[in-house]
Amino acid sequence: MMLDSQRDSKIPENSTNDFNLIIENTYDHPTLTDYYINLTPFITLSIFVAALLVILNISIFCTTVAKVLKQVDATQWGPSIFLCSLYPCIGCAALATILVPKAWLICHTVMHLCFTVGAVALRELCFRYIESEANYIKATDAAALVFNTPPCCCCCRCFPNAMPSKPKLCILRYMIWQMPFIQGSIMLVLNLIYYGEQDLYKNVMIYFMPFIVCSILLGIWALNIIVRVVTTMRSGCGLMKKMFCLQLILLLCKLQYMLLDSQLNSVTLGNSYPMNHTVYKQTIINLLILIEMVLVSILAQNAYKTSPQENGK
Repeated sequence: MMLDSQRDSKIPENSTNDFNLIIENTYDHPTLTDYYINLTPFITLSIFVAALLVILNISIFCTTVAKVLKQVDATQWGPSIFLCSLYPCIGCAALATILVPKAWLICHTVMHLCFTVGAVALRELCFRYIESEANYIKATDAAALVFNTPPCCCCCRCFPNAMPSKPKLCILRYMIWQMPFIQGSIMLVLNLIYYGEQDLYKNVMIYFMPFIVCSILLGIWALNIIVRVVTTMRSGCGLMKKMFCLQLILLLCKLQYMLLDSQLNSVTLGNSYPMNHTVYKQTIINLLILIEMVLVSILAQNAYKTSPQENGK
């Protein structure tokens, strides 16, 4: 009787452990060896399509560079080409996620930081159009800076418009420059935590979110102010198009990524370890990002092939 009771008490414990193991195998990232030994037709086809999309994106980028070098003033080459290079870079990061599933957070960090450094480059491009901050102050005859711009247009209605000055433009510059440093530092810490102890990452990630969101909102707000004031002087440069192309990185690679990641958890994908739900989910999301980056590259090509005649307006 005592042996039977001991045996019965062990059964629930073993079944619980097996259940936990199944859950872990369903959502864990496989090792590189297990991943390539057990490739499925869907994953193989996805890798092939992803590689083609990256090649297509790089081809569009090369075409865009040729048009920029031909039609845009030499002083604007650097920022323009750098901004256009963000989209194939994101495509390469998405392909790397499919090729090495366990490196997803590193690749996601690359996508995330592409937006932040792109904001710095776009701010630099804005003042290349008008030569300098001092030239802006002279050319506009000290026209007021409008703070009522997205994404803080609702909460900044009470702020009065301010006369532009070097200190105020300097503050706007620092609000944009803080993004790469703060976001880069946060993402570095999160990567170290994740690849050191994944359970700890899941517990602390939520506490970093307010800092990430506030930093991005401040940067976008400052960049929007600068883009709008420069557009009043150089309306033919298509700065609003360029700003839209840059914001698509944030929308597609961050917000869409988080939304799809949560929504696809309600759908059964894949099989057991190693080609599990997580592998299929990440493959689908990154394939979608690759397709979108090709379309955004085409949109960026149209935005950045501004002629010198248009720049002078």
